Amino acid sequence: MTSPPDLARRQHYGDFYRIRTTPRDADRPFVTVLGNCQAESLRILLDSSGRVDSFRIPAVHEFTAEDAELLRGILARTDVLVSQPIRDDYRGLPLGTAQLAELLPPGARTVTFPVLRWDGLMPYHAIVRDPADPSLTPPVVPYHDLRILVAASRGLDRPVETQPSAAALRTAAGLSVGQLRTREQHHGTVAVSDVLETAPVWHTINHPSNATLAALAQRVLDAVVAGGTVIAPADREMLGGLSAPVDPGAAAALGVDVAGREQWRAGGVPVDPELLVREQLEFYRRHPGVVEAGMARHAERIELLGLDR
Repeated sequence: MTSPPDLARRQHYGDFYRIRTTPRDADRPFVTVLGNCQAESLRILLDSSGRVDSFRIPAVHEFTAEDAELLRGILARTDVLVSQPIRDDYRGLPLGTAQLAELLPPGARTVTFPVLRWDGLMPYHAIVRDPADPSLTPPVVPYHDLRILVAASRGLDRPVETQPSAAALRTAAGLSVGQLRTREQHHGTVAVSDVLETAPVWHTINHPSNATLAALAQRVLDAVVAGGTVIAPADREMLGGLSAPVDPGAAAALGVDVAGREQWRAGGVPVDPELLVREQLEFYRRHPGVVEAGMARHAERIELLGLDR
């Protein structure tokens, strides 16, 4: 029997689960957009142009074996697959970008877009995957703070304090741009790393603003079909449910004027910073492998920001 949460999910993705069928326009290419949290915002923006047809698909990290089988049927009638780079046999399912491209009909195309990350204005924030459980995230907010991570590595009960120079902060921002550019080139994706050079103000390090998402969507649209302009929602920030504090030193170093971003907010409600530190330090004590993985992955930024001293 389908549980109420599962039923609600299936109704939310009604076209995908064949609960409903939205009519298609034969004159517009049908686009399947696949990826994680940024993919649905990208799809909405592509749809806003009136130049493509699409429907909502679950985030790829949520896929089940049933979802993978349903996707096969959708790809068989897809004109353009728009996907972030996904490795073969992702989470034990045949969801790799190359694997999915093989399921497209003759003449169909694949356009890949990069997973966007930008930490220039939030230089201490990071994403760390636990080798034992890649889906594991820290409590309070699902992001790591290198000042807390380093403190945990030393057995401290308070975040490590540091005052990096403006030059170091600009270098750290440049690392973020360079990392995205490297991913673009490696995977042959649509390029958007140049937008990061303008120091956009995002909600978190992987939740871009509407403006950045629209810049990406326009370039994807241009690669899918000639003509057309994406239109970002004017009444809401699509990925704005959680907002991180912007580091004032980084903002000054990059020449960005940001107000009202002094602390974490979830749904507009301030997050208690003391609770965040306490809960995350306890999380690290329970998961030392996360600390080890984070220290190794972000060693260059830790040194650059003076957190190794």
